Amino acid sequence: MKNLVVLSYGRRNEYQRAIFAVLSFWAWYSGDKAGIQTIIYTDNPEYFRPYLAGISVHYELLTPARLTQMRGPAQYVHRVKALILEHSFELFPSHDVFYIDTDTFFTADPVGLLSRLEPGTSLMHQPEYLMVDAVREFARFGQQHYPEQFLKLLENEVFEVAGQPTRFYSRQVAWNSGLLGISHEQLPLLPDIRRVLDTFFERTGWFVSEQLAFSLVLQNRTQLQSGQAYLFHYWGRRQKHIMDRQLSILIQKNFAQASLAERLYCVHQLTVQWQREVECDRLREGSLYAFAHRQPTAGIKYALKSLTKGPLSRYFVRRLLALGRRHLSKAA
Repeated sequence: MKNLVVLSYGRRNEYQRAIFAVLSFWAWYSGDKAGIQTIIYTDNPEYFRPYLAGISVHYELLTPARLTQMRGPAQYVHRVKALILEHSFELFPSHDVFYIDTDTFFTADPVGLLSRLEPGTSLMHQPEYLMVDAVREFARFGQQHYPEQFLKLLENEVFEVAGQPTRFYSRQVAWNSGLLGISHEQLPLLPDIRRVLDTFFERTGWFVSEQLAFSLVLQNRTQLQSGQAYLFHYWGRRQKHIMDRQLSILIQKNFAQASLAERLYCVHQLTVQWQREVECDRLREGSLYAFAHRQPTAGIKYALKSLTKGPLSRYFVRRLLALGRRHLSKAA
């Protein structure tokens, strides 16, 4: 048995993202439906019920007091993810956990992905960078001091994982935690992950401490595999804005009144369409960033790739022209 776990609280667009994420799983899933249970941790179960009618959902209520407790002494918001995974194993200790962030949706049948979740194997969304490269990656946002402190911590600290003294290294990989698949045999690792992320955050204040803890512990103790081919993750601010606008139109009273089969068919069609639209926007932003930083080869590459995803955008052309005029004025 596997639990599909989602965390969604605080505001309506978070609820709408979660609804679409859950429906996308069931819209693509072709396996044994009796072998999957959906668990939603939320402060507003009633919002979800009409849109997820027909799907067996276990709701866990997140009160303000419970959220405060889960965030811990440092009130680290992403700590809640680790705590709900621990709690889901407490509720169902023989069930594997398959967690997804709300800003995700499925683009392929997850049967193949779930079949990989077995003793000794775990899942995360995708590898992103080597720890040693984090300083360069985050320097683009003026946040290089966080990975600098983090790398010093790795040099000096010994952690306890599975009852053994464990060191982490700068040549290990940081993974994205928009998806997490953990076998019930790995249940003892969850308290270790929580303690590691607490140390990371207390010593560095780095907002990605949660996914770094999952990345390092899971790749140390399991064979870590990617779910990127099955799940689309739209974590960028512009991409979330695009999705939130679409979701606010879709998730209305008439959508809740449709049959489950109709809702799933609609979502299945939209996952293909919306993935293309969001990827297109991401490529355009990459092109503009490259041109703004005088990297014309990369700018042209991203612009051409965007044309394979969607038609030419007037907004994109206007911003390109504005960049061109700015560079010409500086050169003059």
